[in-house]
Amino acid sequence: MLALAEELPSLNGKTDHIPSKESQRQIQEVLDNYAKSVTTGDRALFESQLLDEQIPFFGLGEKLSPSFKPISQSLQGYAGFRKAVFESGKKYSQKISNIRIEQDGDLAQVSLDFETTLVESGESAQGWKILQLLKVQGRWKIVSELYAVR
Repeated sequence: MLALAEELPSLNGKTDHIPSKESQRQIQEVLDNYAKSVTTGDRALFESQLLDEQIPFFGLGEKLSPSFKPISQSLQGYAGFRKAVFESGKKYSQKISNIRIEQDGDLAQVSLDFETTLVESGESAQGWKILQLLKVQGRWKIVSELYAVR
C-alpha cells in the first residue's frame, strides 16, 4: 500500500529540487547546444547531448494518435527526428523559453516551451517538452525527450 505524503521520510529538508548553480549552468549549456545544433544542422553536436540514439524521444500533437501502440519501442522516435531535422536538407531555427530545471543528485528534469521555424517558408510550430537528464561521468546527458507540438 502506498504511504501518504505526510508519512514519507524527509529528503533532509530538500523538497524543492532546485539545481545547484553549477548544474544549472551545465544543463543550460546542454539546452543551448540543443537549440544551436537544430539551428545550424549540426547532428554531431545534437547527438553529443544524448545518452544514446535509442532514448525515448517522442512527439505528439495534444493527444496520442488512435494508432499509437502502447509499447516502449513506440517512444523511440529519434530516428525520425534525425531524418527530418538533420538529413532532409531543410534549415530550421529553434528558440526555447520558459525553462524550468529541477534536480536531485544526478537526476534532472527540464520543462520548456519551444518554437521551431522552417527557415525557407517561415512556418513555425510551438510546443512544450520535458527532458530528463542524468549526470554521467561528470556530464549531463539527455536520457528522454517527450514533447507536444501545435
